[in-house]
Amino acid sequence: MVPKLKPRLILIEDDDGRIKAFQRWLEGTEFVLVVARSGGQAMGMLLQGAKGVAGVLLDHDLSDALLTTTDSMLSASHLVPLIQRSVPRWVPVLIHSHNMSKPAVMQRSLESAGFSVTRARFALLEREPARFARWLEDVRDCWESEED
Repeated sequence: MVPKLKPRLILIEDDDGRIKAFQRWLEGTEFVLVVARSGGQAMGMLLQGAKGVAGVLLDHDLSDALLTTTDSMLSASHLVPLIQRSVPRWVPVLIHSHNMSKPAVMQRSLESAGFSVTRARFALLEREPARFARWLEDVRDCWESEED
């Protein structure tokens, strides 16, 4: 018997405080959080494929954890086409960036490709934890639907 794959959430985020918050919010759930701290790490992860990915958490500006010189030129806007190619359309996306203009552009691009996208700044998720809980319930529902 093949063991059941645990649903993974890909968190593309460079801020340690936010990463720790998402880890706290996911304690006791069935989800495994996989963190990409830079644009390059996220690209590598997405290029390997999205097997087991149940949700994507997406920050836009990724300049706090530069690992290579290429990372300094990458933001989540550069990752959207790769997400569109490698992640199944049924996988919900949560854009939690504080960037003023780019999240709306990323949302439109992902939605036009068929993704369900929720956009809520991280500070709003902190003030209203029910928003993240609702998104996570959507992720769970989609994951369970795909397993059937």
